[in-house]
Amino acid sequence: MKIWMARTGWFLVSGMALSMAACSHAPDQLPGRQPAGKAVVATLLTVQGSKTAGYASLPGTVVASEQVQMGSRLSGYLRKLHVRAGQAVKIGQLLFEVDPAGVDSQVRQTRADLAQAQAAFSEALSDYRRFGKLYEAKAIPRQKWDQVRSRFAMARARVAAAMAGAASALSQQRYARVRAPFSGIVTAKFMQDGDLAVPGRPILALVNPGHLEVECSVGTRLFGLLHPGEPVSVEREGKSITATVLDLVPVADPLTHTHLVKLALPGTGNGFPAGSFVRVRIPFGEQTEITVPAGALLDRAGIPGVFVVNGHGVAHYRMVRPGTASGGRVVILAGLNPGERIVASSKPDISNGDHVVSGRPSNG
Repeated sequence: MKIWMARTGWFLVSGMALSMAACSHAPDQLPGRQPAGKAVVATLLTVQGSKTAGYASLPGTVVASEQVQMGSRLSGYLRKLHVRAGQAVKIGQLLFEVDPAGVDSQVRQTRADLAQAQAAFSEALSDYRRFGKLYEAKAIPRQKWDQVRSRFAMARARVAAAMAGAASALSQQRYARVRAPFSGIVTAKFMQDGDLAVPGRPILALVNPGHLEVECSVGTRLFGLLHPGEPVSVEREGKSITATVLDLVPVADPLTHTHLVKLALPGTGNGFPAGSFVRVRIPFGEQTEITVPAGALLDRAGIPGVFVVNGHGVAHYRMVRPGTASGGRVVILAGLNPGERIVASSKPDISNGDHVVSGRPSNG
């Protein structure tokens, strides 16, 4: 009985305490409401948009229009590499030699076959002439004459085949000494002296840096706006150069659904070496560009943004995507719309929910 009364008394006291605590809360302090922000005086500006030429910035790679991996058409040990990586070579310069032992043997064999065929042909020719006169004098039958003529034709055919074999062997022998097909730079060596060279396996890579192109992948909408010969801006490390649309591949990649576009760089690339990464700016018409003062752009916990002030004067931090900055202003690519009001400077200490009083309204 005492235990029950004690528990009842505890419940009554607890209930009264909760009721008093609830009654003591002001309306703004009820659970679920945020406390009212402080009042801050700041300069506000109304975001304005201006019509500018629109560009899409796409990644691209500088490549050489003339580039090849040099190999051997023969199987044999690499006798001598005459060049090194990074070396400039001229057209026709000797690059490497392959041991031609196998081809030399083939050449000797074909020459022996040719000599044998020529000897047989000489004998057949002598018979052809001698039996021809006998046949004209009706001293031999027609069947004998036909046999002689057949042997002569076969001997002549063997000589032709032996000559073709010898010529083929000699041409293979020329492949033992490989020369540069164009002037350029040796960019890589894949073998060393003594390695076994086989057809289809590269020995070195050669690039002509005098003819450079930019390759980039373009979406269907932008691809339809490009035309051969059209000038396109290419940028690298703050430097810009005007390239020309060279090739437009009409078939899209089945995985990325993008088209390959090739741009011709002027001269020798003017500081855009082969293999370098660039940005390609493709025009696509007009766009509305929004800029804000550089002081309006903040960084909160690594998130760029600005304070947008609503119609009730309450500030809210909004994430934006900044673009290029110049002349004390920053291009805002996403996150703001024309007509919205923002805090123009980061000087006041503003938090979400603060009530901003305009100290000097402006447009910008």
